[in-house]
Amino acid sequence: MAKKCYFDSMKDQYGDNWIVNMRPDDIQRSSGRIFKEMIKGAIDYEKVGTYFLDGKIVDNLIIAASNQLEVNTLLYNAVCFYQSHYPSYPNIGTEIYHLQCLCYIYNIIHEKLKMVKYSGNIGYLADTAALLNTYRNHL
Repeated sequence: MAKKCYFDSMKDQYGDNWIVNMRPDDIQRSSGRIFKEMIKGAIDYEKVGTYFLDGKIVDNLIIAASNQLEVNTLLYNAVCFYQSHYPSYPNIGTEIYHLQCLCYIYNIIHEKLKMVKYSGNIGYLADTAALLNTYRNHL
């Protein structure tokens, strides 16, 4: 049996009103799993897409994506600065590429979630897996 997506497993575990009992930090902590499932295409937006329209869920996922984008951008800038001073450091180019990929991933997810929040249309999430498929191993 295939592994259930985050939303299905939460509904099975806590019932239909599981969102009411979730704290914002719980949602933000779970964002890593949700983002991975978005990238892998493991979320059926027709079935569980209404959760992305819930203000509590989408706002905290936006916060989590924004935080990850900010941290990875900071790391990218720091590694690029380090490379400019120590250009012969081994494998630094690989690390820079990895951080660029993470920044791209979190930027796409952040922007798509904001579009869903402001438009109320979960259709913006439909092509997330296709856009980020080649980057899925970086997350």
